[in-house]
This record gives sequence, C-alpha cells and structure tokens, in this order.
Amino acid sequence: MKPRRHTLPVDGPLDLPLTLSCGQAFRWRPHGANGLWSGGVGGAEIRAASRGGWLDLEVVGRDPGAESLRRYFRLDENPESHLTHAGELRAIPGFTELLGMRLLRQDPWETLVSFICSAASNVRKISGGVEGMAERWGEAIPGSERHSFPPPERLARVREGDLRTLGIGFRAPYVLGAARQLAREPWDWATLQRAPIEEARARLQELPGVGPKIADCVLLFGLDRLDTYPVDRWIRRATLELTSRRSARDEELERWSRTLGPSRGYLQQILFHLRRTRGPLPAVAGLSAMPAGPRARKRKAS
Repeated sequence: MKPRRHTLPVDGPLDLPLTLSCGQAFRWRPHGANGLWSGGVGGAEIRAASRGGWLDLEVVGRDPGAESLRRYFRLDENPESHLTHAGELRAIPGFTELLGMRLLRQDPWETLVSFICSAASNVRKISGGVEGMAERWGEAIPGSERHSFPPPERLARVREGDLRTLGIGFRAPYVLGAARQLAREPWDWATLQRAPIEEARARLQELPGVGPKIADCVLLFGLDRLDTYPVDRWIRRATLELTSRRSARDEELERWSRTLGPSRGYLQQILFHLRRTRGPLPAVAGLSAMPAGPRARKRKAS
C-alpha cells in the first residue's frame, strides 16, 4: 500500500519530540534521521516530522484523513489560548520553553490500558507493555511492521500469564478485567466525554485498577477533558512547592487546581514535565494559596 502524505499548518508553537515523549502517549518513537517519529494511530502507522510552521505526515495503512490528524495533534489550537490563567506560573524557569508541548487527542481505550499499566512504573516499561500488546494481538498494518492496538474484545480472550510476559506484572489482571468488562458492555466514549466531570470520573473508577489519578489521565489524554488535573507524585510535589505547603490531600490539590482555570490540564502537563525533569520548583509569589487542610485549621483554632 502506497503511503499517503499530509502537510498540515500549525497554529502556534509545536515541539514535536517533547509532545511525543513527555509521558502522555506511549507508542511513539524516533524513526531514522531528520527528526522523524513513528507512532500507531488507529489502523495506521504515522510518521511525523515538524518543519517550521508545518507538520509533515506520512501515513502507512488506513488513512484517518487530514482533519482527524489535525485534531489528533491538536494543530487547530494555539497552546497560548489555553494558558490565559497561567499568570504567575510563567515566571517559573523553563515554563515558557514548554509551550510547544501539545496535548494529543488519543483513543480512550488505548489511553485507559496505557495508564492502568502506568501504576508504579516508568515510561520505558509502559511503552514496552503497550507496544507488546499491539504486536501480539493487534491487527497488522498493511505496508508497515507495526500493528494497531487491540480492541477490548481481543484482549478479553488473552491469558493473564501472556500479559505478564510483556513486563506489566501486577497490572495484568486489571488490564484483563477492564478488557472483559468493556467487551461485555461496550461504552459510548462520546457520551462519557460530555458527562459532568465527577460523573465521568466515577464511571471510569468502576473499572478494575482505575483510581482517581488513572481516571483523570484517561479524561485528560483520551477524552479531551482539559478541566482535569491528574495528581501523581510529581504533581503533588510541584503543587506543594509552588504554594509553600508541606502536605495536602489529593482532594485539596484538585480543588486548588480549579484556580488555574478551565484548561488546567495543559498547565498540569507542563508542571509535571518541569518537576520530573528539572527538580524542585520555586514557590511563586502571587499564586493562589492553597487553603489549609483540616488539621492545620484545627491547630490554628486551638
């Protein structure tokens, strides 16, 4: 099958390597020279390279079309439009350098499995497990050595021991449980995307192995819900440092994040990357303070 090519205009900054390696997606990898990256999107292998204000794409397999690819890479939006509430955060060293890191609009099922595999893991292991599932049980992409990600009904027939051989360890029964549940009762992801955030979060947490953090990652990266603020160890540290707090419950961190505006998911990914790669963040004067927790209020009252 002859590859299709698309050259798409980019609105605003785009740092393609950072976008594809920052921990939001796990099946992208460098492909040869000239800044080319290869990833699986639907039934296609996409080879992408950034060139000035354009994104050059080579599609091997089932072409999703220019409009779908524009949406996937979020080329239709300038990241600056989501950072109007960044305010004082822009003063953090390195913050503005990351504005080209875009949030991809990914497939929710693949995103769900990826972040179930992320529990107590790292990017390399997650990538190995997710890519391994595609290679073993996904449909071959014509003209490519890569495979599409297997749907729930295909993974539901896999043995737990076979999943464990991919290195996902204790997460294997959760992946299998989620696949079997969604194979029996397929979800309408579009309906979930439109649901109130608390309702959507609770629905996701009905699945095996899915807690608040994984649910919020699926909402942010798989369902385009920018009004989420997934809290992992890096975001916990970053938020406490920025607000000069020593401790806080996840619920407090999430409530505080609402002061960052409706696109706080974008800010979360920038803070996540800064904290993970550059170490502790400075306290930011003028940033909305996090309210004291119940214990601190009790001590003050006494």
